[in-house]
Amino acid sequence: MATNYDKLVADLNHANKAACQAVSQVDDGGSANRDSVFLRIPRARERSVLAAIQKAGLYCRRKSHWIGQGYFITPTSGGQGDKRAKAAEVMAKTLNDLGWDTLTFQQMD
Repeated sequence: MATNYDKLVADLNHANKAACQAVSQVDDGGSANRDSVFLRIPRARERSVLAAIQKAGLYCRRKSHWIGQGYFITPTSGGQGDKRAKAAEVMAKTLNDLGWDTLTFQQMD
């Protein structure tokens, strides 16, 4: 099955907005962390996925190896503690609901 990169851009935008809205009232207490979304898209062109992530206004440096190959993406919600953890959780769930294969990566700084 071919990857629809336009759908990826739209879905990343939607998931990021949902994450930002979900944390608008969250206090940014707790431990600083590096929580992010790990997006797995088998057989997709790395250059095209990175371009879609960038087009959605998000950042990913390169394809990484964690649990398989995928892309670490951080929502643009700001925060470094509870806010970032909640945003990554909401973004991953939203993308999963839209049909993408994601996990929430959690790491205290």
